[in-house]
Amino acid sequence: MANVFTYQVLKDDSQHAIIKLTGKFDGASGQESNVSRIAANTLAGALATNGFPVVNAAGYIANTPLSYYGTSIYRMWFDCTNSNAADVELYWNATTPQTIAILSGVAEYDGNGNWITIPNVTQGTTGSTGDIGITTRGMIANNSYTVILELRKHNEYYSRGQFKDPAAFNYKPYGVTPGNGNGLG
Repeated sequence: MANVFTYQVLKDDSQHAIIKLTGKFDGASGQESNVSRIAANTLAGALATNGFPVVNAAGYIANTPLSYYGTSIYRMWFDCTNSNAADVELYWNATTPQTIAILSGVAEYDGNGNWITIPNVTQGTTGSTGDIGITTRGMIANNSYTVILELRKHNEYYSRGQFKDPAAFNYKPYGVTPGNGNGLG
């Protein structure tokens, strides 16, 4: 049996994505090292360089993806209980990756009360894409992990519906501008 890794999208809308990652180890196939375990440009509504979503309604690439996609970790649940001192490291991918968290045991991180939202500290640095990588250390046969991340998508990198309903986003010619004769200014 080889190591088995899964990636499951539980929710992916215009504002948030909830993704479940799992890994089960056979003890012979080594550790996991994946710099793009969560590829930010594959999340729903990812914008391209022309300002439109990367994947159009027909499922074809509409234009070149951006070089960086902004997300923050809003919530995190994990179960990394193993019989030895193994751990799972999540990191923001860049030329110089930055650790998000080193996970061991069972816990929850909640930006809605317990802590603040975890921002991507690699934004603007060389090689930063917005992707989340994962590395494991010390995993032996029958060790496993489950990590569930809720990501908050940043408006400037993901469509919030502004192309389907521009009036709702006050885009011209629908926008309400003070002093335009509509009695509001």
